Amino acid sequence: MRFILPLATLALMLSACQSGTPITPENDSQTSDAAVDQPLSPGARPVRIGENGANFAACGARGIVTIGEDKNVPLRAAPFDEADQVTALKAGQRMFICTRSIDQRWLGVVVPQTRDGTSASADCGVNQRVERPQAYTGPCPSGWIANALVRLTAD
Repeated sequence: MRFILPLATLALMLSACQSGTPITPENDSQTSDAAVDQPLSPGARPVRIGENGANFAACGARGIVTIGEDKNVPLRAAPFDEADQVTALKAGQRMFICTRSIDQRWLGVVVPQTRDGTSASADCGVNQRVERPQAYTGPCPSGWIANALVRLTAD
């Protein structure tokens, strides 16, 4: 046996869902001319360490920048081309690979550097284990680099 709502009852139920004042630019207190003119920005997304579990190093892989000798590769604050540049990496620059973006196109990395900007052998605090996954807050620069520009290495 089917139960069919009369049309009047259905119309009354739908009209209850539309209570309130429609939002327009005149009555929306959250809209401002400055916000409308600004382009959207992806913001920053910290690199997460410890995603392989508590029994493994905080960053489970290492890599090297594989772009041509005369070019610099931007290290981004988030896994997007539009994200702010943290620093520029040179060909041959070594890094710790800690995480990947969901679409696998970006790597979250930690880059050991000395004060003059050259590559260093320091571990940046990512060779030891961490209790749980967390944002990297160590002394070395961290950010996101396009996966296609990095080659995995054994050392």
